Amino acid sequence: SFFSSATALSALIATVSVVKGDDVLQIHGSGTTNPSKCIWLIMQDFMERTKLPTKFTYRGVGSSTGQYEFMGTNHTGDFAYVPWNYFGSGDIPFSQENYELLNSNGDEFYQMPFVMGAISVFHNIPGVPGGAGGLKLTPCVLAKIFRTQIQYWDDPEIVLLNDHIASTLKEKRLPIKVARRVLGSSSTATFTQYLHESTQMDCPDAWPTATSSGENLVGKVIDWADTTLPCQGSGGVTDCIRDNEGAIGYIDAGHGRDEGLTEIELRNLAGIYQSSREAAEAGVAAAAGDTLPSRADGDFSGVQLLNQPGEVTWPMVAMSYFYVRKDLSYIDDSAERSLLLEFLGAFYDPVVIDECRQ
Repeated sequence: SFFSSATALSALIATVSVVKGDDVLQIHGSGTTNPSKCIWLIMQDFMERTKLPTKFTYRGVGSSTGQYEFMGTNHTGDFAYVPWNYFGSGDIPFSQENYELLNSNGDEFYQMPFVMGAISVFHNIPGVPGGAGGLKLTPCVLAKIFRTQIQYWDDPEIVLLNDHIASTLKEKRLPIKVARRVLGSSSTATFTQYLHESTQMDCPDAWPTATSSGENLVGKVIDWADTTLPCQGSGGVTDCIRDNEGAIGYIDAGHGRDEGLTEIELRNLAGIYQSSREAAEAGVAAAAGDTLPSRADGDFSGVQLLNQPGEVTWPMVAMSYFYVRKDLSYIDDSAERSLLLEFLGAFYDPVVIDECRQ
């Protein structure tokens, strides 16, 4: 199973000796924003408890940037494919193309799943609460909203699912403002892939992979309508939703709830309306089935976590990965190499993960 990542780490750690010195040991990572609070927490623990002076940094710049920096994008000559970071992190596995590119260059690496999280949709409709009695949406209606084909909150297709909303709205014909990520985002990749897969049975034209005019609708970066709100990072989407009445946007579920945003109830594959909080309380996220590779250095591009069966299964689930090279010789200090591996290995300790949950 993919939990053999921890075993692989142990083997790597055994090959690296710790060299003590007076210099400050530094570990730098970059990537997804979704588990960044957990990463920062564990980094702080390491800095407080490590005997030698240490400095850990992690930049929440998005999964795509984390992968690009891990690949060493734009490095040339003798530095081709040398990472910009010590480790990367993302909510999407490497594409098969990039996985094969690095391996064919001799730069083998591990993709280490360490946490699963949900992507959800939050809104700012004055007077409309979250949970039961709030806003219910089907994948088809959600897709039409994000393609700006449904533009007002009292649209007949929304009212058909929420007969209370017309009387709840403080403003008739309240415009819908679609908040979405800019740049490459794993949240965008997860969300748009979900919209495509979940609409194929009932409304296949609602969210194709591409339009007849060539606009791309699935991926880390897509062609959004000009009237949508471009928002930078998870924090930017939060601000876009909070600062605009009538806004709706997708974001890491835990982040959205922590920020006090109002979540929709989404119909899952079993036809049940629920929020991600309700799915989490039921203890069910999604089943990866047999799509997970048996080894941490395998190709994870085929992992499927979206729109899985189950009455209380949340349909938008992403797995967060650490990316780490097998050969760490590009890190000059052997003590830093050991410290990096010890740090990554901590995420497979139940005690450490409990700290993040708290």
